[in-house]
Amino acid sequence: MPRTQGPRAAADAPSLVTLAVDGVRRALARRRGLPIASSTDVRRLVDGDGDGLPGVVVDRYADVARLELWASAWPAHLDDLATALVDDGGVRAVVAVLRTAAGRSEQRVLRGAVPAAHVVHEAGLRFLVRVADKDAVGAGVFVDQREGRALVRASARGRVVVNLFAHAGAFGVAAAVGGAARVDHVDMAKKCAPWAAANLALNGVDPRGHRFLVDDALLVLGRWAKKGGAGVVVCDPPTQAVRQDGSRFVLRDSLHELARDGCASLGDGGLLLLSCNDRSVPVQRVLEEAERGAQLAGRRVRSVVEVPLPADVTSRDHPRARPMRGAVVRLA
Repeated sequence: MPRTQGPRAAADAPSLVTLAVDGVRRALARRRGLPIASSTDVRRLVDGDGDGLPGVVVDRYADVARLELWASAWPAHLDDLATALVDDGGVRAVVAVLRTAAGRSEQRVLRGAVPAAHVVHEAGLRFLVRVADKDAVGAGVFVDQREGRALVRASARGRVVVNLFAHAGAFGVAAAVGGAARVDHVDMAKKCAPWAAANLALNGVDPRGHRFLVDDALLVLGRWAKKGGAGVVVCDPPTQAVRQDGSRFVLRDSLHELARDGCASLGDGGLLLLSCNDRSVPVQRVLEEAERGAQLAGRRVRSVVEVPLPADVTSRDHPRARPMRGAVVRLA
């Protein structure tokens, strides 16, 4: 006969706040031995299901932590989570972004002073981020794309790089520092062009040698597909968006078209990095759609592989929780 939990056992059970704080501390301890350069201060400190804390994601941007919460139970324990991050996470300030199933979000500064913008570092690169900008998508540099940026940096020398949905221009910075002949940054949001230019300048790159297009990225991609000749195309779109003409873009329905036009835009030996942040789309489907797109473009493919996730993004084994799933297509 199974034993039931009596009143004393229930009273002795750890509280939700204790479980949460202990979970954060375990996640922080787990990352101390990871192979990430000490000079890189853009890191994932807590990664939801990958750290046993569903709905909790914490990214570090130098001495500021950005805490994103999707689970309805966590907001009551924000103060305790912030204390754990300051005590054990090497940060001085904490900003929380509370997200609901309806797509709304609320932002709160929990600890310290969060600057409007500050500089962070990754693999020798410098980026201006805006952690507390309520109108920004993220802070400007996404931790889960660290390996993708390294790949673009290593592949860019002497090539024209097209950075679609460029946002703060992080991929473009990686390409320019890697020796790209020119980077075309494309984003419909007007504030992204000066942000990307500032990030190039931060890294000793003259923005005047590159292009900043305030335009519909899909239209620009279509024009490139007609003329070809790019060396690298980076396509990191939102899961959905309203286009310039008012029509709705839905990423999960457009993957093969993006891959088709991305591959058509490339010269021989070119590289396409296509990412998908829709958690309902399996990694395998992204890879299949990327290969299908290359076939539709009539291009010979040397390889199609997954964009690797950084070591501190621990949700890779949780298909519905992992943030980014991407494909790298190399043409023959």
